[in-house]
Amino acid sequence: MTEVNTNVSEAKEVQNALPWPQYNAGWTGVPNTIFENYSFHPKFTGACLRVYMFLLHRYNQRYGYAFPTQDQIADDLCLSRSAVKKAITSLKGLELIESERNPAHDNLVYFLKRPIADRLTFERKFPEAKAKRIRHEESRENDKKERHETKAAFEAKQKLAREGLL
Repeated sequence: MTEVNTNVSEAKEVQNALPWPQYNAGWTGVPNTIFENYSFHPKFTGACLRVYMFLLHRYNQRYGYAFPTQDQIADDLCLSRSAVKKAITSLKGLELIESERNPAHDNLVYFLKRPIADRLTFERKFPEAKAKRIRHEESRENDKKERHETKAAFEAKQKLAREGLL
């Protein structure tokens, strides 16, 4: 949803975070590159996205990290503990987070790292993501072709039916 702020000197569009006005139930922002680039990595699963979003949600600005336990993550996201551990391992491998044991409290904390925004840079670093993206694009092209052929066959049959030639 965009809001247009008309000023005497210039008109400026402001992008709101959510499409619902005055939504006060809370929300968590996710960098667009997570959807546009990281989603193509074979190890970036739905559980990874959920755990990443949860860590963003639980990030504490004052400390500079998030510190939920793996049990809290599992319970709050309705995931198994092993799924959480696997997602955290993937997020580390994708260099989206680092974890470290806090010596003061003997718990793991999660530092969030800046994601790679540029697709070329991302795919150079993670060539398996490029391979998956290419396979996906080929699959989508095949799907479009099949749908076009199905539609053409249906229209041809429809034409014959209208002409009484079926």
